[in-house]
Amino acid sequence: MSALDPIIERFRFAHHNIAMLFAAGMTIAEIARRTGFTQRRLVLLLDDPTFNELIEHYRKPYIEKAHKAIADAHEMMGTIHSGALRQIYDYIEEADETGDPIPLPHLIKIHGEMADRIGLSKHTAKTVVHVDFATALDRAIERSGKAPELKLVEERAAPIGLPSTGERVERPNPPVPRLKEYRRA
Repeated sequence: MSALDPIIERFRFAHHNIAMLFAAGMTIAEIARRTGFTQRRLVLLLDDPTFNELIEHYRKPYIEKAHKAIADAHEMMGTIHSGALRQIYDYIEEADETGDPIPLPHLIKIHGEMADRIGLSKHTAKTVVHVDFATALDRAIERSGKAPELKLVEERAAPIGLPSTGERVERPNPPVPRLKEYRRA
């Protein structure tokens, strides 16, 4: 371990232990249970920048160890994967040579798992279309080419033809309701 800042070196042994526990990834509640420190005190320690430096000092070896463990695990999984594929292949080859059929459900399962891993998985596409009746009717009228024509009558638009018969029908403007005058007595 590298030399610590003189301020960090002044932390007590218990604080170094707490920093190691934080560096290992433990939560505040777990550290409080193990050390007897209150959660409030641990939060106060975490607010201290020098204590955070101490945590980072202890975290470096954990990170290096984790990187090595992850690399080793990936290598091991690759070896296991290759061995499993080789044995599956040998099993299928032996079944072909001896004429013993492998049960169809097993073959389907093997095929599905392998296909999924090489990008040939089952794809389902679901399309949901919401169309209300009025919108569908308007679109059908537009497609038929029999949309009602509009003409301007006394500054108002009024339909002049029926889409079903094509005959022209003049429609009078509806009367405009008048407001009554009310006077206070």
